[in-house]
Amino acid sequence: MFFKKKKTIVRDPLEVELERIKDLSYDSAGQTDLFGPTFKFHHARAFYNTYLEIFQEEIYRFEPLEKENGIILDCGANMGLSVLFFSLNYPNHQIHAFEPDPGLFDLLKENVESFGLKNVNLNQKAIWTEETVLSFQSDGGMGGRVNELFQHSEQPVVKVSTVMLSALLDEKIDFLKIDIEGAEDEVIRSCKGKLKNANHLFFEYHNDINKPQTLHELLEIVSKEGFKYHIKESSARNRPFVDQTLICERFDMAITVFCYR
Repeated sequence: MFFKKKKTIVRDPLEVELERIKDLSYDSAGQTDLFGPTFKFHHARAFYNTYLEIFQEEIYRFEPLEKENGIILDCGANMGLSVLFFSLNYPNHQIHAFEPDPGLFDLLKENVESFGLKNVNLNQKAIWTEETVLSFQSDGGMGGRVNELFQHSEQPVVKVSTVMLSALLDEKIDFLKIDIEGAEDEVIRSCKGKLKNANHLFFEYHNDINKPQTLHELLEIVSKEGFKYHIKESSARNRPFVDQTLICERFDMAITVFCYR
């Protein structure tokens, strides 16, 4: 009598590691060797969701117009997953990353050093409409907020220096990423007339339920700057007529906007 040997199922190490991170406590800190060198994260679910977007869906993939010495502005670099993607895929570009959160900036810096990323310039500043000092509060996960603070947060309020984005757009930019948790409305408006200096523009629109909706106005601005756009849902309510679930206290949806020539 012959017995068939059971087949040994070899699972993809990437899949196993992602599953491990997904099973961690929602807001737990940790590290992973998904990329080879150690990458540290402050919030397991934030890492998991962002990894899927950036490294599997490749939402920041673009065809560079500048093959050498192009510039990428990463406004809202968080723990550094976007910086890592840009550096690995566009090694001949200079990446200027901005992250105001003191704790996240330290983590970002540690990850950049762990990978030895030589084409990255880190700035512990918030992107804003002028150079000043503002109050800042983290949400403990995906990002933080300047000026308008959280009502129900245990995170401390700190003072951060800002940089005026429009001043960075006097030269050609190959890729401009703006993911600044609700401040994109004021910042994009302040850059009117200069956004045309960016070859590719990505921004995330956060809809504040306490303010008039302005996505249509921002789309008109980028259209006048010569862009076409593609809109994709990042986070939204499944049943908008009855579902009152909010994101970060005041946002009921986040929409990603891809602007290209």
